[in-house]
Amino acid sequence: MSNRFDPLASTWDDHPDRHHLTDDLIKALQRWAPLQSDWDVLDYGCGTGALTIRLAPLVRQVLAIDSSRGMLEVLATKAQSQGLTNIECLQTDFETAPPPHTRCHLIVSAMTLHHLATIDRVLHRFFQLLTPGGYLALADLDEEDGSFHGQQDGVHHHGFNRERLTEQLAAVGFHAIDISTVTHRVKNSRRYPVFLAKARKP
Repeated sequence: MSNRFDPLASTWDDHPDRHHLTDDLIKALQRWAPLQSDWDVLDYGCGTGALTIRLAPLVRQVLAIDSSRGMLEVLATKAQSQGLTNIECLQTDFETAPPPHTRCHLIVSAMTLHHLATIDRVLHRFFQLLTPGGYLALADLDEEDGSFHGQQDGVHHHGFNRERLTEQLAAVGFHAIDISTVTHRVKNSRRYPVFLAKARKP
């Protein structure tokens, strides 16, 4: 089945703003999580793998998950060209399919939450996949007026209220929850704050 992101995959990396976002996110992750060479990481909604590619040299394995086959094909090509053999690509959707039988030390997801209709279901699946003491890092937009995406199909949330997201994470079982601004996106000459929600599984 075709995914609406498939036609965008070949030019997805052409936007400098996305590279700026990745740079800021990887710096924030390295300041917070003690990334180790024996860690297994899951990148949910990985797209063309900007964050996946940056994480792969630092850990044992990265499972890159996206619903778009086109995005994953671009990621696989980039990984091969850079000699990264510890990236596994998986096309799936946690809203409609069960998670893989794996356990992760870290789960990251960047600019994907707003595309999910059932946030709580996906947060539960993240919790199940993490090892005890595991780390969760979610980056997305602060609550906004809808101008960032306009009327695009597949956008279920115009950003997020930090207090509400904190409550959702806590209800699933996460603790040590912290949400802070780490970067911004620029669209139509307007700056939109991007937060990083960090949490741990007990």
